Amino acid sequence: MNLVQLFLAVVMFGSLFSVLTLSLNLQYARGGMINFGTVAYFAAGAYAYAIVTQEPPSGLDQYLVGLHGPWWAGFLAAGVASMAFAVLTGWPTLRLRGEYLALTTFAFAEMLHSLLVNERRIGNGTVGLANVERPDPGSLGLPDAWAYAGAAFLLMLATALVFRRLLASPYGRAIDAVRDDETAAEAIGKDIARLRFEVFVISAVPIGFAGALYAMITTLVSPDLFTAEVTFFVWIALVLGGERTILGAVLGTMALVGFQELVRAFPFESVRAAEIAAAGEDIVTGILFILILRWQPFEAMVKRRAAA
Repeated sequence: MNLVQLFLAVVMFGSLFSVLTLSLNLQYARGGMINFGTVAYFAAGAYAYAIVTQEPPSGLDQYLVGLHGPWWAGFLAAGVASMAFAVLTGWPTLRLRGEYLALTTFAFAEMLHSLLVNERRIGNGTVGLANVERPDPGSLGLPDAWAYAGAAFLLMLATALVFRRLLASPYGRAIDAVRDDETAAEAIGKDIARLRFEVFVISAVPIGFAGALYAMITTLVSPDLFTAEVTFFVWIALVLGGERTILGAVLGTMALVGFQELVRAFPFESVRAAEIAAAGEDIVTGILFILILRWQPFEAMVKRRAAA
């Protein structure tokens, strides 16, 4: 077990998924919106980055568009794509509340996943887009692992600082007012629908950036990487770290990623043992989630948000 590699993996993927948890924290804990489609905005960012930077199709490629643009253009396009998908899905879904909103956002995420699987002209279907272009840290004298771990950490730090500043502002207090009592907030002149929509769209942008960085790290985007499991992972991390706290969202995510990477780094003697360990990882994560829910019931939190 290489401790340095383990540390870098935890920092890299922990920081990336912390961006998703921070955005979910803004939507749910502060905006009162239950979003079960977080992975869709993550996928939108990753695919947008890959399409902008990928070479034009050739040979057996089935995708139609490859712009072969620079990495920074793909990175910016990822944020725009995620924001655009949030605008597209937020307009019809944010009229709903509670579990109805949760189910609708989940349905939109599954629709996008089905589209990516079946429409090969977007990203080669189930095969995906491989060898995704990315900047070479070696030109700056930096090892890839250290450079991308640092980039992920900086993205997480920037997201946390922006959200903290936003929530500490009068705009943030208006968001809290809408969450606590929509009727009272509306009575003093707050545009509830506009505020909820703005929070939904703003929180999607860093998720898109995280998707672009994820595509750089893995050099692959395919539907198998963007399943509902990602959304549930982020929700577990948020509940584990505690809602309405930026530090808790980060620590909860880092703890879960650290546990998963520790299991994967353990040197098993056979493939069968590794498969059993992977199944055990899911079982332990599920038990942990149940214990947390037992201590702080999620249903009660949903009812409070639905009533807000």
